Amino acid sequence: MPFRGTNVQEKPLFNGSPAWLGYQSVAITDVVDRSADYDKMDMFLEIHFKNENSEYPYKYSLLGSFERDEQGNVKGESSLLKKVLYFVDALGWNGGVNTKGEWVDENDKAIEDIAAYLNLNFTSANYGMNPLDDDHKYFIYVYKKYNEKAKKAYTTVLPKIGTNESKEDLESYVGWMKTNKYLVEHIEGNFEGNNDSSNGIASSTATSSVPNKF
Repeated sequence: MPFRGTNVQEKPLFNGSPAWLGYQSVAITDVVDRSADYDKMDMFLEIHFKNENSEYPYKYSLLGSFERDEQGNVKGESSLLKKVLYFVDALGWNGGVNTKGEWVDENDKAIEDIAAYLNLNFTSANYGMNPLDDDHKYFIYVYKKYNEKAKKAYTTVLPKIGTNESKEDLESYVGWMKTNKYLVEHIEGNFEGNNDSSNGIASSTATSSVPNKF
């Protein structure tokens, strides 16, 4: 084994957030439908965001199953429905899912291939090819989330997605989520399992009404 003598230095604790974490203005570059591989879920869309702060895309997984009533209709308080609405509202699209959980356009016409539809209408397929293009229309929050089972922290995109015109709304939401411990960030450099998010916590500017969680 190579000998390093007494020159071994302890890895310093990381102070501050790297450029690829935190609030990011991004473009949507691709949508992949992985639902066929997960038959126990109603939906699994992998949405790729990109900007100059990261060599790799930020991947947000819009996945899960709808909460349904006795008739099989999607309940209004379904967590997955809220995530769908966060996404389509950021797109400025009046389509979404119907009460059966099926994708439809703004005219209630069924969409057979949702990934193809979204890629055609909303993604920047040639992102980075033209340096004059300003495709960073969307505003997201990226953080490290610790997975107890894997004993590892993963880069995670918060489900609530906004636009650059709605920055204050997302910032208020993130502040409320942190304050109420619904969003717990893993601080890089801390020992494994330490999910202390007190460093750099944003103060909530939310009103007395309680925001919807994920």
